[in-house]
Amino acid sequence: MIKVVRTFDFPGALEIEKEILGDEVEIIEAPSFTEDDLIENCRGADAVICEYEPFTKRVIDALPELKLIAFGTIGFNYADVEHAKSKNIAVSHISKYCIKEVADYTMGMMLMLNRRINYFHDNVKKDRIWGFDAFPNMRRFETQTIGLLGFGNIPRLIAERLKPFGPKVLAYDPFVDKHEAKNNYNTDMVSYEKVLAEADILSIHLPVNKETEKMINDESIAKMKDGVILINAARGQLADEPAILNAIKSGKIQHYAADVLSEEDPDLSSHPFMEYENIILTPHIAFYSQESVREASVESAANVKQFFQGNYKEAQIVNGVYL
Repeated sequence: MIKVVRTFDFPGALEIEKEILGDEVEIIEAPSFTEDDLIENCRGADAVICEYEPFTKRVIDALPELKLIAFGTIGFNYADVEHAKSKNIAVSHISKYCIKEVADYTMGMMLMLNRRINYFHDNVKKDRIWGFDAFPNMRRFETQTIGLLGFGNIPRLIAERLKPFGPKVLAYDPFVDKHEAKNNYNTDMVSYEKVLAEADILSIHLPVNKETEKMINDESIAKMKDGVILINAARGQLADEPAILNAIKSGKIQHYAADVLSEEDPDLSSHPFMEYENIILTPHIAFYSQESVREASVESAANVKQFFQGNYKEAQIVNGVYL
């Protein structure tokens, strides 16, 4: 019998997993927060379904029977993917479950910050000011240039949602055909430097890896427009937080809207972002809806099933390991 351990608690997941994987798979729920927890709870597992748990080299080496690390998230940077490959352990992720929600979140943030809705609300409710002219630099949305770093499933939906509003859309993604992007999404594929230089609103949609970690840093921020709006609903590790803070203080970044921080469970009592009204924070909720959380469990369990049935393409393997 195949043994699968889910290393985080997720409401309703067990019933879905049993329905998809059937009676030939033993499923164990074992919330694990540390490397030691994972080593203890995943002993003897053929596969794990994980989220943000640290599947480091040490953990991987301690689990010799492990064949699959199946992420129940789009990102898979909490595992040492290359070391898993060296041990012939496959790593998979889910790519479709919350793309509509994150696209909606990003669109909502763009529109809210462009129209200063949150600030006008505070002016009225907190300051008792009823006036239209608090932000004289406001501009019509269709006159803006939107920049998208990455052009996978989520930014393509954002580009679709942007069409009726009429802004110019630029994107950087070296793996996307420029003709497809222009013809299907009215998006111009350009260089990384050009997106940085021309975007009035810049939204990040990239995975975290050695090439992208802290790619938003002092050097890249210096190439951006003065007063840029920066949105990050991808991964907190993509941005160098001290660099963001410096740019907020100087006015280089007008607003930083983040659904993610460098730590998944940040200390809000001491985090410096808490002091700035123009840093908009939400607690990693861009993915969430009742529909998306069910789809996450369905998709991750389906990846496990496809993997052990030998359907590796359908299992969404990201590190090229096939049994």
